[in-house]
Amino acid sequence: MNGRFAPGPFPSLLLAGLLPIVAAGLAFAINMMQGLEGCVPFWDGCLSVSRGIRSGPGLMVFKVLAVPAAGLLWWGWHGLQHEAGLRGASAGRLRCLILLGKLGAVFFLVYALWLGTEGDIYHWLRRYGVVFYFGLTGLAHLLLLAAWPRDARRASIAGRAYALMVWLTWGTGVASAFKRKLIDDPQFLDRVENALEWHFALYLSLCFVALAFALRARAP
Repeated sequence: MNGRFAPGPFPSLLLAGLLPIVAAGLAFAINMMQGLEGCVPFWDGCLSVSRGIRSGPGLMVFKVLAVPAAGLLWWGWHGLQHEAGLRGASAGRLRCLILLGKLGAVFFLVYALWLGTEGDIYHWLRRYGVVFYFGLTGLAHLLLLAAWPRDARRASIAGRAYALMVWLTWGTGVASAFKRKLIDDPQFLDRVENALEWHFALYLSLCFVALAFALRARAP
């Protein structure tokens, strides 16, 4: 153990974060050019992520990029198992957070493969694929943040950015959980829910981007 992060996971983590952002954004933009309701979903909340990309020509673009992204997500988590910088985590905790991250990658793959298909199985796989991807991946990042020694994480701008993205992700998730207790208007509630989903997905992906640069900053 040399107390440093190895540079190995950098490419997979970086691409694992960027590809879902590009995939969803590009698919949504293509569908808008083909007649889908035009808006800025991060602010307008006009459409959920799934509704914006699950049909039209953008769907195939999303799948082409999302399937390899799932593999990169899995490999990025796998690469963390030898990171000496996580010496603040017990072996059991490290294995647990890596397992959660890998399972999240599997559920993202399930979501991507079945997105756009018809029937009850589509609704079941889409619903639980994205729910478990969001939930397991978000939890894995939170555990990783807790396992990372604070002084080591704060030593770089990227490390501080990673912490910010993790807390933004969880803050958005908490806001989404309580939205129904604060909003009575069904139409406004739907728009808020959609906007929060876009923000959550973005912050979750940016966690990987920030993590990749944080690991690289500590590489020899």
